[in-house]
Amino acid sequence: MKTKKAFGITIIALLISACTPPMPPEFKAELAERYVTCAPGEVSVSSTPELAEITQTWIDGLLENCGDMSVAMHDPEVDVDTQPNVFILSTGQTPTCDVIASSPVGLDAVAIAVSVEGLDGVIFSPALLHRAFSGGMTSWADPELQELNPEIELTDSPVALRASTRAQDLSALNEWMTRIDPAGWPAAPSGLIADPAFDAESLTLDLESEGMLAVVPASMVTNNSLQTIGIQTEQDPEPVFATVESVISAGTQMVASTQGSNVTATLDATLPPIPAAGNDVASLPWQAVNQFTINVCSGANEMAGRAFARYALRLDSQGAMTTFGFTETPEQVRLLAVDAVSQGLPEPSIPPSDAPEEVVTEEPLEEEPLEEATDMPSEEPIEEPLEEVTDAATPEPTS
Repeated sequence: MKTKKAFGITIIALLISACTPPMPPEFKAELAERYVTCAPGEVSVSSTPELAEITQTWIDGLLENCGDMSVAMHDPEVDVDTQPNVFILSTGQTPTCDVIASSPVGLDAVAIAVSVEGLDGVIFSPALLHRAFSGGMTSWADPELQELNPEIELTDSPVALRASTRAQDLSALNEWMTRIDPAGWPAAPSGLIADPAFDAESLTLDLESEGMLAVVPASMVTNNSLQTIGIQTEQDPEPVFATVESVISAGTQMVASTQGSNVTATLDATLPPIPAAGNDVASLPWQAVNQFTINVCSGANEMAGRAFARYALRLDSQGAMTTFGFTETPEQVRLLAVDAVSQGLPEPSIPPSDAPEEVVTEEPLEEEPLEEATDMPSEEPIEEPLEEVTDAATPEPTS
């Protein structure tokens, strides 16, 4: 029985690895979880500041597994004579190279922060929020705000607007609000300014002032425990809030497309969100989201760059996004991305091509326990030795 089981596992593995049709993306992604793919070469990674710490954890993890690779963060002030061959960028940023492979590598959302004590979760409509960011709501005791929040006792304190926000956040907020309430949100509010030199430190200081209303990255909300508002839409009976669950729910509405080694994803608001595992109903999606992308440059170290991108897209590696307050790449996008960026890398196989061959030997039956059970008188039951001989499975072969 032991021999047949081990032999059967080996035969199945060989049949799978010998298949000529390409592996399904979900199967290839599963193998990427089990084995780290290395490619000799040098990788210089340029990262958007928001993901610098996450990028470094990916670099450290890949180096632990791939001794024949050189991977480092690109410092433009030090590495003035070299160009990075992998770019991790925010929405709207463009790599300065000929991109040979790219895909989303994580999400961030847009939240509306408020620094008024006791107003965490206060509800706005798109029209009221537009009026507020256009300077038309001057008091936190605004009658329309009170009508939307009858259970909250509002105070007549002045509203302070923080005009500066990231360009991608303003764009994402505009897209969502215009879609759900084109009459109430006809264009970008006059009080908001897209600032390419976004300063997280100054934002944190501004939000220490009482009465502030600001457009902020959701990751800053998570990492700094900021108060945020909810949005009441005409389409949904309940307000939606910028939470981890609601952003993940929006991620399930994203549709990925592949062209060569490049994967793009767009949010399709007409698709019903998919409930999280163990739930029957999906969270209302918070659809003001931005994407981070990973871009591999063509050139001599392309394969090493692809190996880094593949490592960043492993489910285990994606966990760093959550740790630092961001959202992982939606699974339906990640599966296609792993397949796309892996083109040209060694094809995963079972067993892995660099693993020692499995040796299948026929094991003799163990006679001693049988003799001991039948010839030596004992008051102990004889079932345990018999079960050990006949039923114990051979340990699974390891890679």
